[in-house]
Amino acid sequence: MAAIAPIVINDGQATPVAHTYNPIQTGEVASYKRNGDTSVPVVGFESIQISLKEANGSSEAVNRAKITLRIPVLETPSGGASSGYVAPPRVAYFLMAQLEYILPNRSTAAQRKDLRVLTANALANAQVIALLEQLERPY
Repeated sequence: MAAIAPIVINDGQATPVAHTYNPIQTGEVASYKRNGDTSVPVVGFESIQISLKEANGSSEAVNRAKITLRIPVLETPSGGASSGYVAPPRVAYFLMAQLEYILPNRSTAAQRKDLRVLTANALANAQVIALLEQLERPY
């Protein structure tokens, strides 16, 4: 079992910036928040949750590993301090990705590794990139 520790992931900017998600909760669902930036209010913290629902013991049973990344985008209030009132921070919307892996008890560590690597490489494919970044379907 891996000890809980910060998760560090580079973003997709022209000059990549490392996003550090600090552990805030362990247990059935491990939770992490990107809470190191003091300029971002708490409601604007990015988060990652990872969980594993283990199989019931049968050889046909499956384990379910789930990863969720949420990125809140804050409202940009108009008027601002010049009008004498500054609105409290509020989330306008979330960007979110959820990955759920179905891992049968009969699968091997090598097969599970292949699934993870294939997933990572699929996210680097030009068609998948166009779908996610430009909202373009393959034609």
